[in-house]
Amino acid sequence: MANLLFILTTLVLLLGFFVLVGYEERRGIRVFASARMRLDQQVVRLAFIFAHVDFGAFFLDEIHRFAVRFGHDVAHLSLLVVRAIERLLTRTIRHLRTQRAVDAVPRENARGYVKTLSDFKGRLKATPSEVPDIQ
Repeated sequence: MANLLFILTTLVLLLGFFVLVGYEERRGIRVFASARMRLDQQVVRLAFIFAHVDFGAFFLDEIHRFAVRFGHDVAHLSLLVVRAIERLLTRTIRHLRTQRAVDAVPRENARGYVKTLSDFKGRLKATPSEVPDIQ
């Protein structure tokens, strides 16, 4: 049934073409002249393109351009992800450092330890070395 429909459609269009050409010859005018002129120009242009363009090279260039653009977009996206992770880690470290500063031992207790350590260091410098001189 579908084949019959296509055949009848083709015959009706062919018959319509012959009727239109006969009408134009009798009257000496072209029906839809400006639109048909533009259509003829576009057909000539497409025929020129099909005759002179190397579609294999064109498609290879387009594939290359797409691959370069895709690679650039992937690199850019990965950089954005790395920067987001970096910001998250920086905020986490800052938060952890501020918590440790709050939990640290007060300065008065640490000062006694530092003073004792400094005194011990001073006494070490004042004491003569008892290492024998080896020659």
